[in-house]
Amino acid sequence: MTNLTVSNVSEVRKFNRFYTNVLGFLNEYIYDSPFSLTETRILFEIYNTSNCTAKFIQEKLELDGGYVSRITKKFEKEKIIYKQKCKEDGRNHFLYVTEHGKLIYKELEKKANQQVEYILENLDHVQQQKLVSSMNTIQEILSHSFNKKEDVISIRSYYTSEDVANMIENQWSFYNQVHKWDESFLSYLHETFEAEIEKIWIAEIGGQFAGCIGLVNDDKQVGQLRWFLVNPVFQKRGVGTQLIKSIVDYCKEHNYERIFLWTVSDMLIARPLYEKFGFKMTEVKEEQLLWGQKLVEERWDLELT
Repeated sequence: MTNLTVSNVSEVRKFNRFYTNVLGFLNEYIYDSPFSLTETRILFEIYNTSNCTAKFIQEKLELDGGYVSRITKKFEKEKIIYKQKCKEDGRNHFLYVTEHGKLIYKELEKKANQQVEYILENLDHVQQQKLVSSMNTIQEILSHSFNKKEDVISIRSYYTSEDVANMIENQWSFYNQVHKWDESFLSYLHETFEAEIEKIWIAEIGGQFAGCIGLVNDDKQVGQLRWFLVNPVFQKRGVGTQLIKSIVDYCKEHNYERIFLWTVSDMLIARPLYEKFGFKMTEVKEEQLLWGQKLVEERWDLELT
C-alpha cells in the first residue's frame, strides 16, 4: 500500500457518509418497499441469473449462508420464488422467480428507476454527464482494487453471537467429519464458550469464514489459546500463521507472561505452527477415551517474559 494519507482516508469516509445519507433519503421517500436492499438485490440476482443457486448468491454478494437461506425461505413462503432440484446433483437446487415474483420485481425495478430520475431531474445535461463519468471512474478504480485483493486474508478482533454459533458449527463439522469425534465433543464445545473470553479473532477470505482463534484468561497474565481452526478450503494460504500471530502479538502488547494450549497428538498439521512461534510441549497425558476416540492430550506453552 503506497501514498496512503490520513487526509485521503478521511475524504473517502466523508464521501461514504454523504452517499449513505443520499441512499437513505431515496429509500425512505421513493422506494417505499417492504423489502430490504439486500432482499431486493437477492431477488435481482435470481431474476437475472440462469440456474441461480443460493451458493452463487452467497459468494457473489459476500453474504452469510444462513442469512441467504432465511431470505430464500421467506421468498418461497411468499411464493415469490420456487426451487427446482438439479438433475446432475440432487444436493443443489436452482432458484427461479414465480409469475407473482416477476410482478414484484418489475415494480421494484420501476421504483429503482424513479430513484435515479429523482437524482438526475434537477441536473442539466453537462452535470448529468459529469456525474455519470465520475461514477464510472469510481467503479473502475475500486473494481480494479478489489480484483487485486479478492484473496486477501481479513482478520477482525471482534465477534458477535452469530460468530460464536458459526465457530461452534465449523469446529463440530471438522472434528466430527475428519476425526470422527462424537456428540460429547459438541457439548464440550458449548461449555468452553462459558469461560472468561478475552478476545476472539475471525479470519475471512472473500467474505467466507477462513478460520478462528480465541484467548481465554486462565490466571493473572496467563492466557489459554482456544478454538484454533482453519477452514480446510483455505489450507496452505497462511490463515493459521496470521491467526496465531494475532493472538501472540496481542498478548505481548498486554504484558501476558505466558500462553498455553491443549491439543491432541493427532493434530499433526498444527504442530509445526506452534513450534514456529516458539510453543513447546510441556505435558503429555496418558491415552484416554475422549469424545468417542482414544486420544493423547498434550499441553504446549509459550513463555513471553
